[in-house]
Amino acid sequence: MLLLFLSLLVIGIAGYVLFADLWIRYVFAHIGGLAVIGLIACWAGAIAKKKGRGYWGVFFLGLVTPMMLGISSVGVVHTLGGRGCGGIVSLSVAIAVILYYSLVKKRGIA
Repeated sequence: MLLLFLSLLVIGIAGYVLFADLWIRYVFAHIGGLAVIGLIACWAGAIAKKKGRGYWGVFFLGLVTPMMLGISSVGVVHTLGGRGCGGIVSLSVAIAVILYYSLVKKRGIA
C-alpha cells in the first residue's frame, strides 16, 4: 500500500506541474491529495499495529473517513453557494485518526 500511495503522489505532483495551465491539473491535484491521505492512513495503521490493534481496520478508518467527510463538506459548502475544497477537512480528520491511535494505550497480551 505504501508503494501504491507513493506512486500516486509522484503521479499527482508530476501531472499538476506538467498541466499547470490546464483544467486537468485539478484531477492530478486530487490524485496527489488522495495519496497524502493514503500515506497518513498507512502511518495510522502502523501505529495501531504497534499498539496491538489491527492494521487494516485502522488503515481503512484513516482512509475512508477523511475522504467521506471531505466530500460531504464540499457538498455542504457548494450547496450554500460557496466555493472550496474539502482537503483541509480530510487532512484534519486523517491527523485526528493518527493522534487518537498515538494516544491510545497498547493492548495487553491476554
